[in-house]
Amino acid sequence: MGYCERCERECDGLTCPVCGGALLQEVDPEAMPPEEGGRSFSIHHPDEVPWPLGPDGEPEEAVRLSNLADFPSVQTVVQARFQAAGIPLLTRYPEGGGLGKVYLGFSGYGVDLYVPKSRESEARALLLHDE
Repeated sequence: MGYCERCERECDGLTCPVCGGALLQEVDPEAMPPEEGGRSFSIHHPDEVPWPLGPDGEPEEAVRLSNLADFPSVQTVVQARFQAAGIPLLTRYPEGGGLGKVYLGFSGYGVDLYVPKSRESEARALLLHDE
């Protein structure tokens, strides 16, 4: 069963028998393929600290370091510390956090921090270091 927006009626088939327009078809959410990893987007500023390359010339694997509250003051301090230490940092807004960031200015899901695998222990120590 389809729906014609122009005639505002339900009809069988793919086109409306009255106006000939395409009918909107019902979408079963259960039949849709699952999203991989949720909706998110990542930010890495290559002009700050370049991401290291592995022996094969490909970018090194990123490992999740932590999830922080998405407040500009927190992110600024963390990014400054990592930049001063020469550790590249990738931020990713998990789930629908990127949308919240656009609409509200912050993500309710926080922000995930990723670093190169070779710098993980150094980054953890820097993140946990409290002065």
